[in-house]
Amino acid sequence: MRLRYFVRVLLAAVALGGIYGCSEGDEAIINIDAPTTTTTTNNTTAAPDDAGGGSASTVSENCPDWAGAKRKDADGNDVCALPAEINESRLLTSDIVWLMEGRVTVGNGNKEMSTTRGELADGSSVINATLTIQSGTHIRASSGTFANLIITRGSRIQAEGTADAPIVFSSDDDDMTGSGEWGGLIIHGYGEHNQCNAPQACNIDAEGESGMAGGYTADDNSGTLRYVIVTEGGYEFAPGDEINGISLVGVGSGTTMQYIQVNDNSDDGIEFYGGAVNVKHIVLTNNLDDSVDWDEGFVGNMQYVLVKQSPEVGGNAIEADTEGAAMPLSKPTIANATFVANGDETEALVFKAASGGFLHNSVITAAAGYATLEDCVDVSRATDNANALVFNNVIADCADEGTGNFYVGGTVKGMETNIYAVEAELDDNYASQATAAMLDAPIDWADYNAMNAESTADPDYLDATDYLGAVDPDGSDLWYQGWTIEGSL
Repeated sequence: MRLRYFVRVLLAAVALGGIYGCSEGDEAIINIDAPTTTTTTNNTTAAPDDAGGGSASTVSENCPDWAGAKRKDADGNDVCALPAEINESRLLTSDIVWLMEGRVTVGNGNKEMSTTRGELADGSSVINATLTIQSGTHIRASSGTFANLIITRGSRIQAEGTADAPIVFSSDDDDMTGSGEWGGLIIHGYGEHNQCNAPQACNIDAEGESGMAGGYTADDNSGTLRYVIVTEGGYEFAPGDEINGISLVGVGSGTTMQYIQVNDNSDDGIEFYGGAVNVKHIVLTNNLDDSVDWDEGFVGNMQYVLVKQSPEVGGNAIEADTEGAAMPLSKPTIANATFVANGDETEALVFKAASGGFLHNSVITAAAGYATLEDCVDVSRATDNANALVFNNVIADCADEGTGNFYVGGTVKGMETNIYAVEAELDDNYASQATAAMLDAPIDWADYNAMNAESTADPDYLDATDYLGAVDPDGSDLWYQGWTIEGSL
């Protein structure tokens, strides 16, 4: 979870004064117009300490004129540094290793917006740039830096990998593991946010000091992420403040997100700040804070969610909040999730404030030998949210010995139906072989919405499944295999 703005700015200014250009006597104000690093230009020679791993004479030859040529890597691949600002549509091809040496911002929609969508407060136009990334492309970030990619309002990312050739974001070291080595991926949108009050301009201070985001368009489109891996991120850019693997701020339901893995992040795996973006087939492995986090009025849908927490994790499988005084409250729908909890926390899922949420057809269990987990759900910090907090068709296996309790925290805040306090019996494919994991019939999402007016289930998006958990017990659809990081599951 991010700190409040004035605290973050002060801490960032103290800890990273060189990056943000603050000196003694300067006000601790971050100028998002200025890049945090110097833009690299094409060179005909490369210094010995340039990224890439080749010799000083093996400068990359095929970088476009808008990117910086670095030394080729140890495998002879061209390495091209992305500029700090991308204000035109660009294509990242898979025959080049793309390097982020610092923050890379696509478009200018993170500046203060006027009340007119597409027009900034200073009267200039929002840039509509698209960053297209070919399947099999590897985007690396300089290790030990705050390097990160921001897609701002009005611009889009089109990252469409395949199972055979996923798109990978990582640090520039030789492996795919090791948290906190670089920043992460931040996507903004014009989507709804519960701190926006129409008809005023919506300018939400976004995650990771990334500028302004948010709006009033529920189905806004920030692009596509398909078969994308984000690993090794979560750099601490201010004391106690790391960046999430993927941060989605006001991202609308017109955005496509399918087959996503976030691995080894030092903060949350994925966090939703408002918006209504939907996600299918998501793998969250070994992240050191919360695996799934939402806040500020998130009302999207998630289906096929596989979470395997690290034994070093300091957070929960879900942390749910709803910060912000205005409606809507956070109350997303999750269907077919498997949460394998681990680490220091005694509860797998935590609900705070008035956050709701609908968890259907899911499995909550503990990693082998994880004796700390005592309860599946903590509602001790939740306020009454009537029918907006619902658990339906859930296997609750929340202790190393026995199945433990479902709730902790006193009075149940929502509703629960068909809670099965049995062992999850996960097989080697993360599929539950418990008898309770098979349903007599799938949920009819339209009928369910008719019965519960608070429900946010999207009948056109959610599949009708007859089993509990992220993976079909019959083994017919091992959707996470073949493209996720080897050894992460």
